Amino acid sequence: MSKKLLSVFVAICLVLVPTSIKAQEVESLEGQIVPVEKDQKAPFSGLLLDTAAAVKITTDKKYSLLEGELKLDYELKKQAAEFQLKLDSLQVSYDSLREKTDSIITIKNDEITRMQELIKEDPNDYTSWWFAGGFAIGVLVSIGIFFAAVEVSN
Repeated sequence: MSKKLLSVFVAICLVLVPTSIKAQEVESLEGQIVPVEKDQKAPFSGLLLDTAAAVKITTDKKYSLLEGELKLDYELKKQAAEFQLKLDSLQVSYDSLREKTDSIITIKNDEITRMQELIKEDPNDYTSWWFAGGFAIGVLVSIGIFFAAVEVSN
């Protein structure tokens, strides 16, 4: 019971008791860079940076490196995507030509097989006898015309 009462008391105090926060306000986010000469309230000559300027220089350097890495990564991925697109396009062309060549070879082989079947000797095929008979008749007719022409001229 006492823990519950203490919890309620702390919650009410947090709500009712005003709190004040002390913070340092930043006059400008740009920062200031002031040249300092030797013996001018500094033991060296150079530049005096306030906190905002030092932070700005540090963060600019850090984020410029990150920005460069991001640009490089983007360009590399872009180039890789372009090369992959070209490679895929060439692969499709290759596959298409390969399929076309295979189908032409299949058609050629089928035609060769068909022609070989036509050439095979058929036992009922008398084509060679017809050719020999036509040749013999042509020779006999030519000889007959020659003798007829010789008889007519005598």
